[in-house]
Amino acid sequence: MDERVPADQTGWVDTRSELLLAAERLFALHGIDGVSLRQIAAAAGQRNVAAAHYHFGDKAKLIGAIFTSRLAHIDQRRAELLDQARASRQDEDLWSLCDVLARPFAEQAARPGSHYARFVARLYEHAGHTIEALPEYGLTGSAEEVVGLLGKLLAERLPGPVAQYRVELAGRLLITGTADLEQHAERTGGLDEQRLLWLTDALAGLLTAPAR
Repeated sequence: MDERVPADQTGWVDTRSELLLAAERLFALHGIDGVSLRQIAAAAGQRNVAAAHYHFGDKAKLIGAIFTSRLAHIDQRRAELLDQARASRQDEDLWSLCDVLARPFAEQAARPGSHYARFVARLYEHAGHTIEALPEYGLTGSAEEVVGLLGKLLAERLPGPVAQYRVELAGRLLITGTADLEQHAERTGGLDEQRLLWLTDALAGLLTAPAR
């Protein structure tokens, strides 16, 4: 029996993928604590209410699977942009690095049917607004590399504790700002480049503002 079900975003997908899409959407809309595995199975069109438990084990593993499901594509795109920045000698320009960091996440957020950025924002809120609370997920290779380059540039401008705090604040802004871009894209049907530029400006401004 063919267990595939239709999905607007990806065409025909298997049950596990359909559960991921349903969970991403429900968590994004209702929060991490506002959704049960049974509700996710029902939203995915599964007659077996234990389908999510069968495929993922528990909610924590499902959340981890959603979080990592988009990362390979985002990481690849960011690596491409970083290579382009290096080729044009923009890898020491802070604004350009902020664009490299933000654009792949924003492009994912603008894809039809995406709730990923809003899911990440909900997860971040659930974790107490700190990346350190999510060590099992970590940064992808390209993101870690870009953050490292930003750290080197900031070390030339700001005291260490100030630079570290600014990077943490920039992470918060990136997550919440991209969630806003995703919601806007859902209404308008695509990525708003002007809003992405404003977000990148805000990230760069936050990182480079003089310390008192």
